[in-house]
Amino acid sequence: MKKPNLNNFGKKLKLNERPTKQKIITEKELFIETVDMFYEVWIRSNEAYEKYKINLLEYEEKFYQIIENCLCLKYNVWEAEIILWYIFARELDGENIAPLLLQFEGKEDEEVIVKTSSDLWDLLERLRKENNTDK
Repeated sequence: MKKPNLNNFGKKLKLNERPTKQKIITEKELFIETVDMFYEVWIRSNEAYEKYKINLLEYEEKFYQIIENCLCLKYNVWEAEIILWYIFARELDGENIAPLLLQFEGKEDEEVIVKTSSDLWDLLERLRKENNTDK
């Protein structure tokens, strides 16, 4: 067997420098992306049933439980419940959005409309400040 000639090894190899500035994803951006994807999956599952009578919800139930558990690991129970309300119960008929009723002791009740996942993030931030809680 002929011995390989390593004298020319790597002469045609070109290395490019990695870009030093990589965008760092913020927690808010990751939250918005995740909630939007979660909502899209929920809508697709419902559309599959409405259009084709294919019930994916029974198949996906464990996946939803995993997601709910992960939400509870990261967020307080009340925060996770609001996030799940946003995904599963916010839309009344596909067009209209149900208001969320905020009730604080010593304050007047307030109805809040949460249209986007960014609005949801802002609401959770506001409620954390009002409750003065962090997880």
